[in-house]
Amino acid sequence: MNLLISICESFLTPAKVMLYSLSRFHDDVDIYLLYSSLSKEDIKDLDFFLINKCKARLHPVCASGFFTNVPLSSRYKKPELYYRILAPYLLPAELDRVLYLDADIIINGSLNEFYNQSFEDNYAAAVRDRFENIDKVVVLKEKLGLKNGDAYFNSGVLLFNLALFRKEIKLDDIMALIEEKREALRYFDQDVLNCLLKNHIKLCSQEYNTQTYPFDQCSLSDIKDTAVVIHYTGLPKPWSPEYNGTLDYLYWKNALNAGFNEDYQDYWENKFGSQDPDFTID
Repeated sequence: MNLLISICESFLTPAKVMLYSLSRFHDDVDIYLLYSSLSKEDIKDLDFFLINKCKARLHPVCASGFFTNVPLSSRYKKPELYYRILAPYLLPAELDRVLYLDADIIINGSLNEFYNQSFEDNYAAAVRDRFENIDKVVVLKEKLGLKNGDAYFNSGVLLFNLALFRKEIKLDDIMALIEEKREALRYFDQDVLNCLLKNHIKLCSQEYNTQTYPFDQCSLSDIKDTAVVIHYTGLPKPWSPEYNGTLDYLYWKNALNAGFNEDYQDYWENKFGSQDPDFTID
């Protein structure tokens, strides 16, 4: 399996937890890292973690110099936000597909069926965004030039058909599109990808990108049979003491098994005060 991540230093630990959760179901993974702000020490540390905890291989690819003048989110102010779009152009030419995963994800089952599916002549495969039909997204689609009948997908889980993507879409065309839609972009790289792929996206089952939010009050038992990928969309994230949903325990279960006991100690003290944390999450 070829996997793609793109992170800055603030998402380094969540990315490790996500990759550890992946390793519970997959043990032969090549992980491609698109980065610019990570230090050599960060990359060395991630490589060591992947070898020892995940039995996976890291392939760092520096993307410094790309997307230097693009709109950025007030929440995420670094160009890594866009780097997944570079996959067809910066990854090795012999790769025919790669699975991009956001760092705020926990894997809860095998991805083999999703990863090995036929693209059916599409440039990528993804899952509809949970809120594609709410008013603000409907308005956003109109501003982006998308039709009412066009799907709006979440780009946190994206399977790239690399060969066809790089054949049909040029990087210059992407940069021109970003400039054209600059004032309309709300979800940035996700909006760009929806514009690029509107007639060439294969839509897949929600189980491969079950989008949860900090206000969701559910348990894993509610979704365990329908959630292979659990995606913590929105803010705050489950590693933040301000998170008030009920699925943070799943993140911390994987984090503790991956060895992040001190992080859990800090999280617990900030959330509950000086009480001793419970290290036995079932």
